[in-house]
Amino acid sequence: MKQPSHHSLSAALLLIAATWAGLPCEAAEFHISPQGDDRNPGTPEQPFATLIRARDAARALERTAPIDIVLHEGEYFLAEPLRLDARDSGAPDAPVTWRAADGAHVVLSGGTRIAGTWREGAGGVWSVEVPGVTEGWNFRQLFVDGRRATRARHPNADAPNPFLYALDGGMDHVRIDPALLKEEWGKAPDAQLNMVPNWRFFNQWNTITGVDPATGRIDFADSERHGKIIAGNWFWVEGVRGELDRPGEWYLDRAQGRLDYLPAAGVDPNRLTVIAPRLNVLIDARGDVEKRTHVQHVTFRGLEFRHTTFTLGHIEPRVHTDAAVRLENALHCRIEYCRAENIGGYAFWLHLDCRHNVIDRNTVHDSGGGGVLFTGARLSYMDDSKLFTPGEVAAGVFPILNHVTRNTVSHCGRIRYYGGGVHLDSRPASMAMEPGNYIAHNHFSDLSRNGIFAFRNQGGNVIEYNHIHDAMQTTIDGGCIHFATMNHLNAPNHILNN
Repeated sequence: MKQPSHHSLSAALLLIAATWAGLPCEAAEFHISPQGDDRNPGTPEQPFATLIRARDAARALERTAPIDIVLHEGEYFLAEPLRLDARDSGAPDAPVTWRAADGAHVVLSGGTRIAGTWREGAGGVWSVEVPGVTEGWNFRQLFVDGRRATRARHPNADAPNPFLYALDGGMDHVRIDPALLKEEWGKAPDAQLNMVPNWRFFNQWNTITGVDPATGRIDFADSERHGKIIAGNWFWVEGVRGELDRPGEWYLDRAQGRLDYLPAAGVDPNRLTVIAPRLNVLIDARGDVEKRTHVQHVTFRGLEFRHTTFTLGHIEPRVHTDAAVRLENALHCRIEYCRAENIGGYAFWLHLDCRHNVIDRNTVHDSGGGGVLFTGARLSYMDDSKLFTPGEVAAGVFPILNHVTRNTVSHCGRIRYYGGGVHLDSRPASMAMEPGNYIAHNHFSDLSRNGIFAFRNQGGNVIEYNHIHDAMQTTIDGGCIHFATMNHLNAPNHILNN
């Protein structure tokens, strides 16, 4: 068994001694820096290097006084998520706080900086070798100088009409005008369709498995078949080398382990900061729902979350489960004064028995999904067939009594159109008369779909004093505030002064 450091043991003994003496206990502090070393004691002068080392040091302390884990200036490229469980909880008078140092800009990144040497090739396309790609690392987003770059696509994003349109289709294929189809789409190893099917209130990502130039048919895999393709449905094709034809586009050659990028004229990519995502979650704090344990009294303050990826194959298009910070079975936790930008999914996700948590004064910009997601064990529409989290206890809980206040969420839904400022998904019928959540004084704008959405059996929510505009930018059948509770026996929802 790994032994606690001398510093941790000394701090614990001092806290215990102070408690026995009846003296007030001072907060314990551990410090982290990108220039630190995990062999250090975690002091301001000799900080740790990783969040995981600080977590383990904090676990060795009794919860008799607050614990501050202070992150110093810089970017932290995480090799794995920070995973917390009930052992990492604080107490009502002794919370655990993960925070940026005073005045520090702290970025937690789920990506990897592309550090090789770029070389210019034909047509102004530059290329660089990316270690790890031939061994299985695949990414479908790229961030260049803090902006989301465009994966090579057809039609181009700047085209007068940047979509293709279905003549007809089914659950496993779409057919277009044969004159518009290109054979290379069927030969590309990782080409996707970003498709808006049938009812046109969501999109799905389908991997192309083959094409028929004679009929215009495009076949796709079964990972996301949520809606039948009908005439008029729109989509684009991306991830094909031959479509790399506009400045700002990129393509990953997985077989060669090479990244291709077409910069604007006169721009040398060696002078750009290029980051590709690896992780789809940065902080994963979970209690055990079946054992009824919780992560409690943990705060995250002043941190910035960036460069998370997104996954394919979600069981429900309305609920996409990628998020920079995940709280599952969490009580009395806080996320405040944080920022999430250039991420692949939601910023914050509360799952199962989460109560009395506060999401306050955060900023979310350019997310693949949305701002805050609330989910229970089942993600189904009118029944309970789409089981996300099994278990008897899980079946009866949902996040309630949480506050989402004074947040700004803008320019979201970059990957998944069914996103928004706050999404309250299906909760158990047994909880229809329970209290809900408090969502107030937020500013939500430029959203792919809803500002605030509440679904099946949602009751007891208070939605007030929010400023919501420019929603429903890419889909139909929604609104700035969209409630579809499908149950007349919910506790009343109060929607006022928005």
